[in-house]
Amino acid sequence: MPTRIVNDRKTALKIGYAATDWNYPITFDEHVSRAEGWEVRLIERDGNPIGAIFEKNGEVHCSILPEWRRRWLTKSLLGQITSTPKFHTRVDDGHDYMYGILERLGMTRGPDGVVRKVS
Repeated sequence: MPTRIVNDRKTALKIGYAATDWNYPITFDEHVSRAEGWEVRLIERDGNPIGAIFEKNGEVHCSILPEWRRRWLTKSLLGQITSTPKFHTRVDDGHDYMYGILERLGMTRGPDGVVRKVS
């Protein structure tokens, strides 16, 4: 089976919580509360959960379990993730390495610190 995005909010919230490198500890209940109003979907490979996608108003974030990092993204999946017309994301403090990854994916930094897809 390929890597795919699945509409399973409950599992995605659990996997997203486990996969996030928190700058400071929060509880699972706080995580669920912060995700209110966000579309949260599961990323799975061969039927196994490997991460979660959080999307709201074109802003997209992915949380990937450590054992899947650097080997989870496919061209097809990238196309699905970035298909939102106003796709953008931001990089949290302490995760500056993400700028290089996002730039290699064809994105650039905006003046407000937001990383946007190059059109």
